[in-house]
Amino acid sequence: MEVLTLITGFILGLGVFSFLEGCHSLKQGIRYFRFVQKFCGRSPGVFTPPVTLILPCKGIDMGFKENLSAYFEMNYPDWQILLVTGDASDPSVAVLEEIRALYPHVTSHVLFSGKAYKRSQKVHNLLHSLDYLRDRDEILAFGDSDIRPTRDWLKHLVSALEDSHVGISTGYRWYLPQDGSCASVLRSVWNAGIASLMNEQNCRFAWGGAMSIRREIFQKCHVIDFWQNTLSDDYSISRAIHKYFLTIRFQPPCLSFSHENCSMKQLLDWSARQLSITRIYDPGLWKVALLFHVLNFLTLWGGGLIVTTSLWSGVFYMSDTHRILGITIVLVYLLGCVKGWIRYSAVSSLFPQHAAALHKYRWAYVFLGPLASLITLWGMVCSLVSREIKWRGIRYRMVSPEETIIID
Repeated sequence: MEVLTLITGFILGLGVFSFLEGCHSLKQGIRYFRFVQKFCGRSPGVFTPPVTLILPCKGIDMGFKENLSAYFEMNYPDWQILLVTGDASDPSVAVLEEIRALYPHVTSHVLFSGKAYKRSQKVHNLLHSLDYLRDRDEILAFGDSDIRPTRDWLKHLVSALEDSHVGISTGYRWYLPQDGSCASVLRSVWNAGIASLMNEQNCRFAWGGAMSIRREIFQKCHVIDFWQNTLSDDYSISRAIHKYFLTIRFQPPCLSFSHENCSMKQLLDWSARQLSITRIYDPGLWKVALLFHVLNFLTLWGGGLIVTTSLWSGVFYMSDTHRILGITIVLVYLLGCVKGWIRYSAVSSLFPQHAAALHKYRWAYVFLGPLASLITLWGMVCSLVSREIKWRGIRYRMVSPEETIIID
């Protein structure tokens, strides 16, 4: 009994700490909401220097044609699109040529980078495309083939670079489930929590699927050197920018939607890959995430088990300690629910065209935080036991941020 009392007291202490952390997190969430609200209906501005948009492709994603068409339909005065893949046998090539034929007024090129040997195929594609920039290009922009940008996406992405203190302008991803399956919805909830980490001042990292940088800054920060042997394009370019004391600016209108589904296996593999990459490239962020999710797991799941057991063994009667623990668990959970509602509300107001689809899953964004947290813990465990990941059909071993081995 003494051991159980000690465990209960320990979990209660963690619960109080988790409650305080939840209050701080809610404060951050409210700040995020207010920040996003500033961009509702805001014009992207008139800063539109010449841009080359680089779009690495490998395979065909769900909604691939619609995604590509959205890029070609963007509103920008002077730009070109470089569509780069490994070789001509990639399944995406036929679709790329088909889309290019539909938009002859947009300057675009399909490039083949060849096989990567000491870095990820995506980074290899990006480095290859740098040889095809136009002399007049002042901005480099980067996108992903599995998102569907808005017409003013590129303008918003570039507009932040008018501030000379900004090194990179970035957006982020929001998964929009198409079939309503449990795995697809959980992935959206999980990723929404990461999206709310992007702040107004100086983000910890840029997201490779939506980022832009001045050409002179790209050269000044020696991004090519940071990319030479790396797996992660975004973590590596973020390290380069922060090394030269420049900031990473998040642009809420560049939050980019992926219209995709996934299976449970794909969800677990995907989350493990994200957290494995984070552990190698940003161990500080990984440790903070580990502490936060272990704390919430012990509070919500461990504490919930203790309270339920106490209630059952006491024939629906609890001691004062268990009653306080139960109240703490409820408060911690409710704080998470409120923050989930804030995230959902912020994105819905900024993107009214997606409000109906987001509204369909609002219950998940509000109530499924603890389940999404279990996905994170799974990824944490995977990242602890292995440095190997499989990404777009290629298996890599991450030795360090500066060394990547291609296994197969």
